[in-house]
Amino acid sequence: MIIADIKRNNGSIYRFEFLGHADYADHGEDIVCAAVSVLSQTALLGLVEYAKIDIEYEIKDEDGFLLCEIPKELDSKKRLIADSILETMYLGLLSIEESYSSHIKIKIEEV
Repeated sequence: MIIADIKRNNGSIYRFEFLGHADYADHGEDIVCAAVSVLSQTALLGLVEYAKIDIEYEIKDEDGFLLCEIPKELDSKKRLIADSILETMYLGLLSIEESYSSHIKIKIEEV
């Protein structure tokens, strides 16, 4: 099962972590893993390449691990862009969880 751990501060996502594999199908054929990977890595690319936000991140493909931390203090323009990217990722994850709840679990925490 994929565990998606999302942390918010003042309503905005500032950290997300994914761990595990969906085990929906064999490696290379698992549509749940592929969907979560595409959403999370596209969000990461959007933050780095489009928003030009200096973020901390780590990826370990073999473990199904991705960690991304966005600075809590961003100027209002970058925060708006980051929120748009991250909330879109979150909506996609909710849709996947709705259809494949035995393969992905989303945990949200306001800190």
